[in-house]
Amino acid sequence: MRQGSTLNSSPTPVSMALSGQANGKKPYWGWDYKDFAPRLAFAYSPHADSGFLHKLFGTAGKSSIRGGYGLYYDHFGEGIVNSFDKNGSFGLTTQLVNSAGSQDVNCTPRLTSLTLLPPANTDFCGQQVVGAQPPSLPGDITPPTGFDPGSFAIYWGLDDKLKTPYSHVFDFSITRELGRNYILEASYVGRLGHRLLQEEDLAMPLDIIDPGSKMDYFTAATMLTKAANAGTDINQVAPIGYWENLFPGAAHQLGFGPPGSSNNLGCAPGDNLNATNYTATQAMYDMYSCFAGNETSGLFVADLFCLPACAQLPGQPAGGQPFNYFDDQFSSLYSWRSIGNSAYHAAQLTLRHAMSSGLQFDLNYTFSKSIDIGSNAERINEFEGFGFASQVINSWSPNQLRAVSDFDTTHQLNANFVYELPFGRGRRFGAGMGKVANALIGGWGLSGIFHWTSGLPFSMGAGAGWPTNWQLQGEAVQTGPTGKVGVFRDSSGNPNMFKDTNQASGAFRFPYPGESGQRNILRGPGFFELDDGLWKQWNITETKLVKFSWEVFNVTNAVRFDAAQSANQFALTFGNFGAYSNTLSKPRVMQFSLRVEF
Repeated sequence: MRQGSTLNSSPTPVSMALSGQANGKKPYWGWDYKDFAPRLAFAYSPHADSGFLHKLFGTAGKSSIRGGYGLYYDHFGEGIVNSFDKNGSFGLTTQLVNSAGSQDVNCTPRLTSLTLLPPANTDFCGQQVVGAQPPSLPGDITPPTGFDPGSFAIYWGLDDKLKTPYSHVFDFSITRELGRNYILEASYVGRLGHRLLQEEDLAMPLDIIDPGSKMDYFTAATMLTKAANAGTDINQVAPIGYWENLFPGAAHQLGFGPPGSSNNLGCAPGDNLNATNYTATQAMYDMYSCFAGNETSGLFVADLFCLPACAQLPGQPAGGQPFNYFDDQFSSLYSWRSIGNSAYHAAQLTLRHAMSSGLQFDLNYTFSKSIDIGSNAERINEFEGFGFASQVINSWSPNQLRAVSDFDTTHQLNANFVYELPFGRGRRFGAGMGKVANALIGGWGLSGIFHWTSGLPFSMGAGAGWPTNWQLQGEAVQTGPTGKVGVFRDSSGNPNMFKDTNQASGAFRFPYPGESGQRNILRGPGFFELDDGLWKQWNITETKLVKFSWEVFNVTNAVRFDAAQSANQFALTFGNFGAYSNTLSKPRVMQFSLRVEF
């Protein structure tokens, strides 16, 4: 590709073979005998009897300094299972389907076992049924439809060189006992991930470089797109070495069909279908102008159908050949690979109060940042496999979407508490009250959990355009201010993330060929929830008690919108731009319980 060549000069079709130890093959993931996972840690308790150090660290046992490092290997597989559960996999029967209209529903064979299929060709009414049971797996697999050369199929797969992901994890903390059962702790936590699972397109169109001009395809296609977006008259388009050198047959081929015909692909401003003196660049511009923002379709027309001409790479016969850029079997073959990396750094503060005087609580604050090239292995969602789960868009530049992780939160605050109200027998107030009074006043308690975060990151999808990758669209590129992202009411009273949707939608452009767009450059609302509980306890005897609890989740019934999962705001071409349709929070829920202990 870098030398002006193509993968398909001597194509070798991808084929299938049975795997596993039963077929003389090693397990798909080899045993990790060489994985070495050391752990190092230290703990030190400084103290002083007087002076500044005494105020800082206290007496013996009041403070501690701890640190550690570990190399950890991950258990992985959930992301892979999700991909193949949704998209199917080779060699596995995932569906049992009866042809429509061929059977009466009352006579259709039933599944009566998790491991056995109903008898073939027989139904409950004694009639002969064709195809009631899928054929058994043959000993020698024939490549299924989609592996035939020229099928241009879309599939999902696995890299056969997957390795177990690992992370360097380190921490450092200082803890100080403050007295009266209070403890303060300050910590640093870091994690550097390597060989993380990430999906990448193994059938990515080639970014072939022209040996003459030294220009690559993405640059040459971007020049045509910029000219089309600017409304440049075709007569004003100067020759571009890439198109002149690699597509010489395109010259004088403007229109790609008889004048006025329905299959005419000429779209450039100012084109003249009867002209015979246009350059190869102008002919390619005329065709690519039809697909501005969706340039892989333009490449599809040129590379598969040779309209206006096929690329003629060095060493190829006159007229070139199809499938120089695309693979002739797959238009897209996304595969899980061990190419991901990540970095997480956090400062943490914790204030604890051990149970005393009926009160116990923890208050935690985290200031952090998480960066990766994609988070889809950790954040599988309903859009997985359709471009909303941060797969690699440009396989030739996999770090283009390296940004803050989909789950990154700069600030996070959470707390929990348990408080036994100081009323009743044995408590601070009313310690000597009688049984009747204690049954009404004593034994009450409160508990709660509080959670708040700053805004979660999200991307603005480009919409119905595939400039770089045939299967996944990529993200939009911000070119101007969007205004503050928040929760605003549109003219219909519905919540929208932008106060001025016209300004916001005009602040983005479609990505150019070779670009993946910008990932997670915006921040939506964060998370907020307060859960509380109230209980009353009656001690029947020393060994028996009854406890009533009333627990409320999301006490304030607060609503926090989910920008990343609200479908309408993803794309520039969708209606209701910026409209919220999903929430991070759930409506208020209450539950009651009566518990007897003995």
